[in-house]
Amino acid sequence: MEVAALIVSLVALGVSGAVSWRQLRLSQHANTLPVVVDLFREHRTLRLARARSFVHEELPACDLSLGLAGLPEEGRDLVRELGWYYDNLGALVAHGVVEVEPVSGYLGGSVISVWDHMEPLVAVERARRAQSALPDPNRWLEYFENLCHLVRETPAEQARARTQLWRLPAS
Repeated sequence: MEVAALIVSLVALGVSGAVSWRQLRLSQHANTLPVVVDLFREHRTLRLARARSFVHEELPACDLSLGLAGLPEEGRDLVRELGWYYDNLGALVAHGVVEVEPVSGYLGGSVISVWDHMEPLVAVERARRAQSALPDPNRWLEYFENLCHLVRETPAEQARARTQLWRLPAS
């Protein structure tokens, strides 16, 4: 009789732990879902679409040796906004607020291609900031750079394939 009571107690403890774990995961998703939805919505805005277009089509023709100062005013604003967007997203991922898988699955290609185009500009801008004795000049867009590394480690195809409900074959 005591053994049966012990087994029932252990089963109840296991079920209670599993339910608590599931509830914790659901509450975490409930807290991050609005953040993720807003970030994805912002990425689709005309302004950030224009910024991505500028980075891909016009930035290569600019004099990047001057950093941001070598860009036309509108281009400078677009590059800053796009860089800050990915930097903020990178901070949320790095600090565990948002998981890298949905970011990589949905925005991974964009993160990588924008970083690849902006990296020379970022290097020059960091050097300019260091010469101006600004504090911690290498931190400029550092979360964006880290996000790019994380997305490369978890490519979009892999991130999507890890989800339980992905059925399309890897491309």
